[in-house]
Amino acid sequence: MGNSVINSGIDESQFELLTSQKMLKYSFPGTASAYWYLLVKSNIATAETPPKYLLVFFLDNLLTTPDLGANSTYQPMIDEIAGENETVLLQKAYLNQLDPVEGYLDSHYPLFGERQTLKDKIDNRLKYTLPQLFQNCAKPCLDKALDAVFDEKNMLPNVLQQNAINLGRWSSNEWDFNALVEKSFIPDMIQITREKGIKLIFVREKNARVMTLEDESKDMRKYFQDISDYLKKEGVPLLDFAHNSALTLEMFLDEMHLNPQGRLVFTRLVAEGFLTLLK
Repeated sequence: MGNSVINSGIDESQFELLTSQKMLKYSFPGTASAYWYLLVKSNIATAETPPKYLLVFFLDNLLTTPDLGANSTYQPMIDEIAGENETVLLQKAYLNQLDPVEGYLDSHYPLFGERQTLKDKIDNRLKYTLPQLFQNCAKPCLDKALDAVFDEKNMLPNVLQQNAINLGRWSSNEWDFNALVEKSFIPDMIQITREKGIKLIFVREKNARVMTLEDESKDMRKYFQDISDYLKKEGVPLLDFAHNSALTLEMFLDEMHLNPQGRLVFTRLVAEGFLTLLK
């Protein structure tokens, strides 16, 4: 389970061949932990026959940014699988992200609470009106055209310069795992899968701008050590491929998406790591 990174990074047929395990890939572009939590809670854990294993793929500190992928463009996807009383989702993906003033206004003034909806309506009007007027291309037509233009196969290979890394991006309070974990969906996913007898496995992907341990900031190193310690304490395996030398810079389409060669290598690495957990 993951986002577009595993769309381009995991080959189902190869994985099944290497592991002798049937698999189903849940990969939704742009989604993050809020959507994955709901998917685990509302779909996977409630299935008539839940899976024996669930691999959750993540990049960088995505697991501890619960508001990511929960607003604006991805709101309809969240609404589609959310239940009526999603108190955990509401608290962690929305309310926890508001400062006290925003929280007060959000709860006392309906118009303020609907500000994102109003903004989206204005943005949609600007985005879709001209193509419809001059090209007779309504919303479905434009959405399809944009999807085709920005499809992963049209990405230009991005030659990433390691010396151009802005380490400031990797050093902030957003990398304090111990301060963030209880506000994230990690404990909830662990609890739900444990209760259903599903073996949860987290898989850390590789970032093409941080190819080696030496490329990481001090905060990043502590973050991933803390997440490793936390998951070990919870009895949840972590497969970490962030510094695996088999994944070279030439195998990336961009910072996170793999090309066909990288797809085969990453699938093999994940399959081999998965098999070691079955022994």
